[in-house]
Amino acid sequence: MRVMYRTVRGLGLLLLAATAAASEGEAGRADAQDEMIVEHYDPLAFVDSLSLKQVVDATFATYPQGAIISAMREEASALNRRTDSLIAGYPMIYLQWIDDRILNDRGQVEVQTGYQIPFWMWGQRDASRAVANEAEKSAGLFGQALKHEVAGLVRDSLWNLVLVENRHELAKQVYGVSKQLVAAVSRRVELGDLARSDLLMAESDLLEKKSLLTLAEAEVMHARRAYMNLTRLHHAPKSFTEQQSRTAEISEQHPAVAAANAMIERAQAEVEWTRKSKQGNQPSILIGTQHDRATRGESFNNATNLVLQIPIGGEAYNAPYVAQANIGLTQKVADRGTLMRQLEKALHEAKHNLEVDQATLEIANQRKDIAETHLRMSRLAFDAGEIQLIDFLKIQSTAQAAIRDAVERAILLQRDTALYNQVVGVTP
Repeated sequence: MRVMYRTVRGLGLLLLAATAAASEGEAGRADAQDEMIVEHYDPLAFVDSLSLKQVVDATFATYPQGAIISAMREEASALNRRTDSLIAGYPMIYLQWIDDRILNDRGQVEVQTGYQIPFWMWGQRDASRAVANEAEKSAGLFGQALKHEVAGLVRDSLWNLVLVENRHELAKQVYGVSKQLVAAVSRRVELGDLARSDLLMAESDLLEKKSLLTLAEAEVMHARRAYMNLTRLHHAPKSFTEQQSRTAEISEQHPAVAAANAMIERAQAEVEWTRKSKQGNQPSILIGTQHDRATRGESFNNATNLVLQIPIGGEAYNAPYVAQANIGLTQKVADRGTLMRQLEKALHEAKHNLEVDQATLEIANQRKDIAETHLRMSRLAFDAGEIQLIDFLKIQSTAQAAIRDAVERAILLQRDTALYNQVVGVTP
């Protein structure tokens, strides 16, 4: 950002030199440019030692979506606990009491007790472990993708801030030039060199420039507030320009693509887990006792009780659950396809924008040079009385627009370089 300000000030000084007014207007120039037209002010400090990476890290640390990462890691931990468990479900206590008191009332009693333990089916535990591993992997990659998304938001906010700050800087300089022109015209009107109508024209131009400066101030405050709202910081880096990445295509290492692939692998593991699980029919073993007697006078016969339950078949009942899991997998695959198309489109646009920026910047610099020369010549002609004020104002407005365009094109080239890096997956 420091480089941008130097560029703006350098071009602004050329503009001021080209439109230098009478000496009596010089004293109040600095004060006029430093004044805020609207009292509302959002302070934002620009720090040399602060880097783009530090801003991204600080923003990511407080970003609301970061809570999802913690939730995903907790889920992965829970899935690991399930896999590490020696039993495959809820253990149950079994109790059965049978007697004939209501009907025959002979004293027949049968009591069964037991402890029922579900156990893993063949391959089921491996499927559960695969789900846990993929969940843990996807949580990490989702975090990287989210941080990359945050980096894009920070880049957009910072470069928007640069654009509006530079527009405001130029608007202040243009307003200062207009004030100097009004002072010079007023002096010439007093000397009888210009008509009163020329002073009214210059004052009208000054009011227009003041209105534009007011709007530029508002845009700066909006951009600052947007940056502070996003980052939760009250300071910004002075310099955050980037070198264009050498990556020329969307790779599998792109944070968003890697996260999408992890989600697909997680969904595939879920399908396999669903296929291995008999919904509501987990194998189990019951270990307990049985106590019974035939009549009231007999003693109880005590025995052990062992029950093994193994579900067989049931594929037709389980098929809808597998199909539902497959729908989730197919959706993840479709999402990845959509993501790749969006990234490929964005990469094409980013490459094209850089080419356009480089071409238009060269043209804008040539226009600026011509405009500055024309402006100096026109100023001399106006001072000599060879052209009228209205013609000079038109030439000045055209020159100011050309200078402003050249400055902005330089910023857009650097902004679009950062955008290119964002598209190809570079995270600061």
